[in-house]
Amino acid sequence: MGNIRREIWGGMAFLLLLLAGLLAVLGRCSQLQIYRSDDFRQRAQRQQRMVIPQTSPRGLIVDREGRVLALSVKVPSVWVDPLLVKDKKQTAEKLGDILTLNPMKLHEKILARKRKRFMWIKRYVGKEEAEKVRALKIRGVMIQWEYQRQYPMGELAAHVLGFTDIDGRGREGIECQYDKYLEGKPGRLIVMADVSRRPMGPGGVGEASEPGKTVVLSLDAVIQACVEEQLKKVVKKYRAQGASCIVMDPVKGEVLALANLPTFNPTEARRASSAVRRNRVLTDPFEPGSTFKPFTLAAALQGNFVGINQKINCLNHPYSGKGIGTIHEYRNYHGVISVAEIIERSSNIGSAKLAQKMGKKYFHGMIDNFGFGKKTGIDLPGEGKGIFVPLENDEWRWGQYALTRASYGQGPVAVTPMQLIRGFCCLVNGGILVKPQVARGVIDRNGEIVRDYINGSISLGEEETAVGTDGAGHVISEKVSRQLVEEALVRVIEGQRGTARAVAIKGYRVFGKTGTAKVPRKNGRGYEDNKYVSSFIGGAPVENPKLCVLVQVRQPDRSLGLGYTGGRVAGPVAREILRQGLAYLGVARQEQDQEDL
Repeated sequence: MGNIRREIWGGMAFLLLLLAGLLAVLGRCSQLQIYRSDDFRQRAQRQQRMVIPQTSPRGLIVDREGRVLALSVKVPSVWVDPLLVKDKKQTAEKLGDILTLNPMKLHEKILARKRKRFMWIKRYVGKEEAEKVRALKIRGVMIQWEYQRQYPMGELAAHVLGFTDIDGRGREGIECQYDKYLEGKPGRLIVMADVSRRPMGPGGVGEASEPGKTVVLSLDAVIQACVEEQLKKVVKKYRAQGASCIVMDPVKGEVLALANLPTFNPTEARRASSAVRRNRVLTDPFEPGSTFKPFTLAAALQGNFVGINQKINCLNHPYSGKGIGTIHEYRNYHGVISVAEIIERSSNIGSAKLAQKMGKKYFHGMIDNFGFGKKTGIDLPGEGKGIFVPLENDEWRWGQYALTRASYGQGPVAVTPMQLIRGFCCLVNGGILVKPQVARGVIDRNGEIVRDYINGSISLGEEETAVGTDGAGHVISEKVSRQLVEEALVRVIEGQRGTARAVAIKGYRVFGKTGTAKVPRKNGRGYEDNKYVSSFIGGAPVENPKLCVLVQVRQPDRSLGLGYTGGRVAGPVAREILRQGLAYLGVARQEQDQEDL
């Protein structure tokens, strides 16, 4: 009887234990199926599905005629999921051999990230390399297609275009300035993946990427190519340190060409030094020398201090006096000459006397009105203000010495090339100070205009302004502007004593001004021996200026015996750019007696 009871109680205990076990299992199942079902469902999806980021191509950058200057091309890149790679050393050796990477360093990188799920092996590889990697069929090694920025015209307009970093973000130039328009909207693709994290089957679901917008530049690739070719020739001929050039529409302010030498290839921008990449046209102030004299004359004419034909005694010897030191001329002294001849012969003494007639307050105010000492507002990053010593803060610097030296582009004034050509455009376009512009507009993939920077027909963002006057109105009158061009600047090329007779072009009347400025010492007062910046600024045709050109050649080698002045070094470069540019634009030639020198 006792045995029977023990068996019954034992059976009941077993049943209770079994029931408890079943309840525990049911509880656990309920927890997994009900309370944690979402968590496990997500885990399963992560294991079975793969999210592939869909990079979007940056928008095109094209010139004013639609020629492509920058585009994005789809290329393969190799990455790895270190957690899935079993034999990391062997994987590093195989990948290093195909991708020309150091296997030891690659192995160390993979080990350092062994618990990570993503690591780039090499970005932007060739298609053949990608196929070899794919053929290895190593678990955890993936091929991903992404967009690489390329510049089909090589070095052309490098300082305007700028470049992008390896992730496709704009870093300099137009790429940086208009990055918010050029960058696309990335998407993602969700696909089924195998145990090696390789996509299974075609297709998938997700969000489509959107390409960036197209930025249309005011640059013309033909004129730009001409400019760069001529700069290379002059730098080679004179063994110069470097050169810069800007070509502008003097009325609209559109930049048709902008170049610096030395230059770089934007595709390989990381290999170029910051000094080479620097856009010196915007950043580097220099004493403009005699190219500044037209501004002195314009100020004097505008204030009715002199007439264009009025005679000025420029002396037959150096000009000395209390507070002004001694002013010399280049080679010859000129005696009594007209105001227009001061520009033709590039008289330092004549310019100094014009400034003295005006006085420092009026003269300083006029130079300020031309925009010197301020950013021009051009739509490129990194622009500098130049140097223009203010009257109110440094009164002592604006004594007679500073006043007279500033009149011919020395002393308290140093300008960037962009400031100089902008001011010059104002002198010759009727007196309007225009804002230089590199981008004409932005269009979307359907060809719809998003931004119009030339006509201002599209509403602009707060940080953007349309091309045109900057609110200054006429800095000088149209009458003074025409006098300056037709009776003074044209004599620099056509006059018997002109300093740039070699710039004459058959069929076009050219105007301009030469400049030969000494290079200031970096540490101390005075100037470097035998170091000059040779410049020419001018335009054509006289009757209705279509192009303005500034050519700056830095430190031509005097020891060659080929010359170093602006008329000799920079003038012929400007002539060739104007000759080709005017013909290319279809500007009609005029019959004239002047020879094509």
